[in-house]
Amino acid sequence: MSTIQHILVPTDGSEISFRAAAMAGDLARALKARVSIITVHDEQVVIPTAWSMVGMAMPDGSAFSTENVRSKIEETALAEELAAAADAVGELAEAPALINLWGYPADEICRYAKDSSTDLIVIGCYGRSGVARVLLGSVSNAVANSAPCAVTIVR
Repeated sequence: MSTIQHILVPTDGSEISFRAAAMAGDLARALKARVSIITVHDEQVVIPTAWSMVGMAMPDGSAFSTENVRSKIEETALAEELAAAADAVGELAEAPALINLWGYPADEICRYAKDSSTDLIVIGCYGRSGVARVLLGSVSNAVANSAPCAVTIVR
């Protein structure tokens, strides 16, 4: 059996993702593994966020741009959902890496897992069933079916 040295925890800021982070923290402490926490942003939120920021001055006085909006979204994620997930992980020998990614969540989670030599993904699941799963899809299900490593789904 291989040793688990790197645990990946995707978060969307939900309570179930924080429960997954807490479980990942317990596993990381027991296994002396490092943890990375990621959140994946959808490009489709950039334009609505930009419209809500029209007329607001950028803190550094720079021109208003989609890159500034993307940076603001990433800063907010670092301060909010990524920080909350890190709190849920708890104390570790090495602080978790906090990472913002852009794209389709399941694809980016699996790509990051492969690129970072992740041994285990611990992900929350909303537990949708039936029509809701067909219409809305399931990131955790897609990750479980495509990940390059073991996946633990937390309910």
